[in-house]
Amino acid sequence: MRGPATRLAEERGVTMTEMLMVLVILGIVLAGMTTLFVSASTSHVDQSKRVEAQQNARLALDGLRREIHCASAVSTPISASSLTITLPGYCQKPPVAGSAPFTWCTVGAAPTWALWRYAGSSCSGTGRKTADSLISNSLFTYNRASAGPVQNVPVPNVVTGGAFKPGTYTYDVTAVLASGLEVSGTPISKTILTGTASQITVSWAAYTGAVSYNVYGRDNNTAAGLRKLASPPAGSTSYVDDYSVVVNSALASPPLGTVGVSLTADASPANTRQRFTLSDDIVLRNSGRR
Repeated sequence: MRGPATRLAEERGVTMTEMLMVLVILGIVLAGMTTLFVSASTSHVDQSKRVEAQQNARLALDGLRREIHCASAVSTPISASSLTITLPGYCQKPPVAGSAPFTWCTVGAAPTWALWRYAGSSCSGTGRKTADSLISNSLFTYNRASAGPVQNVPVPNVVTGGAFKPGTYTYDVTAVLASGLEVSGTPISKTILTGTASQITVSWAAYTGAVSYNVYGRDNNTAAGLRKLASPPAGSTSYVDDYSVVVNSALASPPLGTVGVSLTADASPANTRQRFTLSDDIVLRNSGRR
């Protein structure tokens, strides 16, 4: 039997097999920890980019809401990548005496675009960037320029001597959806030189999803704009306006123009992990109905 001194004098170490097992286990642990740290770092960077892109897009949409609500006019036909509006003096910062045009447009090329706001009627001059990382430059739509029921002949106004009174008139046909939303066509003006027509047939293209239509016209010479003439049912594509029918000026007016805005952003367009869309239909409250 060996004594304590003998055992202390021995210099045996670990075997090669034991060392290899330790190294393998250590490698597995380090690989797992490295993967965890890299994943956490990547996630942090992705989230930071996403938050920044979302914040910029929200601020841009908020700015568009304020200006479109306050705008007195929008230049039509609008481009999907550019929107020019007219702001009254009290809507500008700082307030000024007169109205002026301002243009929101996309700048850049695929895979991402930036949204800029320029003072003026074009994408040039003095401007500032309001959002970036946009994966599409199709941002804007206008409900009175979109596909839908569009008139072919305008609805005239007052009648004299059995015929419509000569003059320039406008009408609008809207498609009424199940939700109650009215989708407008493009208002068209018509000049009648002589009073010869006792009836005029208003025609439009069928609109998918419409449960009925509203026909507006005649009373275009008032500050309130057009007046509702009839509500043809779904499936209708025409309406006959008779000069003998009296239109009450207290009837409803058509809906105001609406600008649709859709901002789709992605800080890493190579994948869709950070992709999101902010959209809104913004009413031009100060633009009138014509």
